[in-house]
Amino acid sequence: MAGVFCLILISCDKQLSEPPANARVDGTAITDQKSAQTALNGVYYRFANVTSDNVTNWANHQAPPAMYAGMLGYGFGTQSDERNENANSAYTGSIWNESYLLINAANGVIDGINAVPDASFTNNRKTEIIAESRFLRAYGHFKLLTYFAEWFNQDSKNGVLIRDKFITLSQVPKARSTVAESFAFILGDLDFAIANAPASNPNYYATRWAAMALKMRVLMCHGQQSDYVKVDSLGNALIQGGPFELENNLKDLFYINGLNSKEVILGVKPQPSQEIFFYIQSRAYYPGQSSLFVATQQFKDLLQNDPRGSWMIGPATPYQAYSPDTYYFLKYIGLGGSTSQLTETSYALRLSEVYLMMAEAIIRTEGSDLNAAKLLIKTVMGKAGVTDFSAVDNANTVNELLLQNYYEVERNLTAEDGIEWLTLMRLPFATVKQLKPTILSDIQFYFPVPRSELDVNPLFGIQNTGYGQ
Repeated sequence: MAGVFCLILISCDKQLSEPPANARVDGTAITDQKSAQTALNGVYYRFANVTSDNVTNWANHQAPPAMYAGMLGYGFGTQSDERNENANSAYTGSIWNESYLLINAANGVIDGINAVPDASFTNNRKTEIIAESRFLRAYGHFKLLTYFAEWFNQDSKNGVLIRDKFITLSQVPKARSTVAESFAFILGDLDFAIANAPASNPNYYATRWAAMALKMRVLMCHGQQSDYVKVDSLGNALIQGGPFELENNLKDLFYINGLNSKEVILGVKPQPSQEIFFYIQSRAYYPGQSSLFVATQQFKDLLQNDPRGSWMIGPATPYQAYSPDTYYFLKYIGLGGSTSQLTETSYALRLSEVYLMMAEAIIRTEGSDLNAAKLLIKTVMGKAGVTDFSAVDNANTVNELLLQNYYEVERNLTAEDGIEWLTLMRLPFATVKQLKPTILSDIQFYFPVPRSELDVNPLFGIQNTGYGQ
């Protein structure tokens, strides 16, 4: 009997539609293509972070990074995350757990399917399933790298705790990898996915194109001159060879088209009828539920004289006594609007990010033509209705243009998948401190490893620099 692991089970068709009770590790074996596909669907269930209420919950991808960058705040009183007080973060424990649940589910598929004969699969489907799983594993490890490792220091020993095997216990003692080893492992998974994942899939499932876009994100954080050349090459391949197009009007992506937009490389499809549940993410933007995430004055000011300000930023919330100078954040749901499948859709990778990563890579490449980067930035801005490009045109040094690129990342990609926070951290540190005065040290670019991990995993290694032991 082939395969000993499996996973997080949901429906055998390629839909995230079964109740969360069926989305758990239960030891069911992968024996053929059908059971392998069911297991892979379970990994996507983890990627979408479907809760016990049968709703997708991408709140940790959207709100906390925007808070760290100063674009969003908490509407019922300022939180430590807004002040970059990382040791007291309200969110990183769940980010740690969510990421490792995804990784473990992906490892379950990889381990189980490798024991099944190739003859049990049609065409290249076995390799494709492994490739999709490795993409999802890379996604989880990269999320952990950028939160819980000293990712910007290639010589640091404090990288990720890499999990490359399915585990049945809540914790298995293992040492963390170095930063260099962590990047190498993640890039290895992505290279396999680029070579072997399907070229075509619904855009809430992984493709080789999604792997290319995620690899660009990883390489931008790896940050070597050779990486920027690769980013430019990957971006050109996506733009010229992929089936994607920038949305003609950015507002339409969020208010009309959603996953039907050709700009979406990878999204998160909500569960059926989740819009009627009270505790959902779009309701946490408007009108509020037990949580309320709001636009800050800094974000409102950034969008002044930008057409996006008229629909992304709403009026001041009625809770100014608790969170002064904050406004309804209306990117996903309009003022007075009702929740729907559209308002509950989330976005992991969009073509706009590809353009802006390419622009940043060009700017950072020694001896490059800054005009090529300006054209990419202005193209993205134009699709949002901007007609005044003077700030970009007048940026004639590397640091000036990096700042203009960052501003467009904030305006375009805030509260989607942490892109705004990653882009901020890559700026010169003096600029970071000016933009976010609560950041005083680069130890605020990462978070402490949860105490629970250190308590139960004696082999893990030391705590991250600056957070004790």
